[in-house]
Amino acid sequence: MYDLSELREMSGNDEAFVQEMLSVFLKNNRDYLSLLNKSFEEKEWKSVKFNAHKIKPSIMLFKIETLRQEILDLNEFSGKEINLEQIPPLVSKINEVLCRVFDQISDEIKKED
Repeated sequence: MYDLSELREMSGNDEAFVQEMLSVFLKNNRDYLSLLNKSFEEKEWKSVKFNAHKIKPSIMLFKIETLRQEILDLNEFSGKEINLEQIPPLVSKINEVLCRVFDQISDEIKKED
């Protein structure tokens, strides 16, 4: 569901750095996803955009290709307040995939401990 090759290349295969980045990824993106969901429920589109924008670099760095277009669309639609009817399925898919990624990364961190 994700690919750490770019992260490993950036770090010169420093496994301690990779593990630290995985931990940061989990903490930050769980928080951003929670805030995104709250903003979405309240239809606060600027806040949805802000949190989608915060999640976007992690999706790109971790090469979560199944969410690449979804996070770009959510960022654009919420920021411009257009295509609002398309936002619910985007948010749903982002939640579904990121929760699975969070579980996989948690397992990967546990393997290294």
